[in-house]
Amino acid sequence: MPQTAELISVIVPVYNVKDYLVQCVKSIINQTYKDIEILLIDDGSTDGSGKICDSLSNKFPIVKVIHKKNEGLGLTRNVGILNAKGKYVTFIDSDDYIAPSFIENLVLGLKKYNVDSIISGFKRIDSNNNIFYKEEYKMQVYEDDDVMDKVFTKMLGSLPEKHDSLKMSVWGNLYSMEIIKRYNLYFVSERKIISEDIIWNNDYFKKIRRVAILPFCDYYYRSNDNSLSLKYNPKRFQQVIYLYLILKQIIKEDHLPQNALLRTQKQFFVNIRSCISQLQNLFLKKHYQELLTIINDDTLQEVLSQYPIERLNTKQKIFLLLLKNRDAKLLFILNKSKLI
Repeated sequence: MPQTAELISVIVPVYNVKDYLVQCVKSIINQTYKDIEILLIDDGSTDGSGKICDSLSNKFPIVKVIHKKNEGLGLTRNVGILNAKGKYVTFIDSDDYIAPSFIENLVLGLKKYNVDSIISGFKRIDSNNNIFYKEEYKMQVYEDDDVMDKVFTKMLGSLPEKHDSLKMSVWGNLYSMEIIKRYNLYFVSERKIISEDIIWNNDYFKKIRRVAILPFCDYYYRSNDNSLSLKYNPKRFQQVIYLYLILKQIIKEDHLPQNALLRTQKQFFVNIRSCISQLQNLFLKKHYQELLTIINDDTLQEVLSQYPIERLNTKQKIFLLLLKNRDAKLLFILNKSKLI
């Protein structure tokens, strides 16, 4: 543990995760870095998760519980921010868990490099805790204009021919509470903007001087088969369009590098693919009608006309060409066959 310990607030939004909640919280309790508080913010759970939170709080003094009505992830994190007493904060999703040295490594990096934020990699796991993907970053420290130009810009997505993005999520990072409170940085609702994290990160990174990216992967991110992102949401497509337009405006206002728009557009297509995949379990007529709505959208077609499709790999190229050519029938067949 660092000689001069700083209190770290660990904010854990909780909603219907009874199968994973204890594993998550115990992984935080068992940290080698002990100067922590754990804030479990129960977002109106209906599966007994709230009672599990209370039980953990009664057993472990560092665990504090706040129960609230259901409002979604972003607004639940805000409750955590308002009640946090730490000098720094990290966010952990309640179906994920962390290695014992996770917070200690974040704090060591913070002290060693004298930065305002730490970004770390992660391992993706399935429901049985099997690791099937690892995202590890090279050690880098950025300051001043490079914070936005070389860090936030990479959070927007990858270049066409590469996978060189940084995760846009806030989980697994370390942030300064002094900066958060000084500038009143709070999350928007993901019910309005599908990626509240990227908007919040934009607000935060504009205000800081230095950030370090560390090469360790001590955060275990669970890919949940019951995730809302996998279920059909009739509003999702318009939310994807709205997010793209907001990010396009941010790129302009923040004078980000030219490649920022390319990165945003590639992630936009990833989100479009997700919207189409959600249609798979709809009745055939509804599936086809929704697909037509997507491929005939003016914003989508405008982005397709601008994007260098030829720089993509073969699978990505085929998908975008089908969109660009408005080939609804072939897209429909491929999607029903789960080949998209």
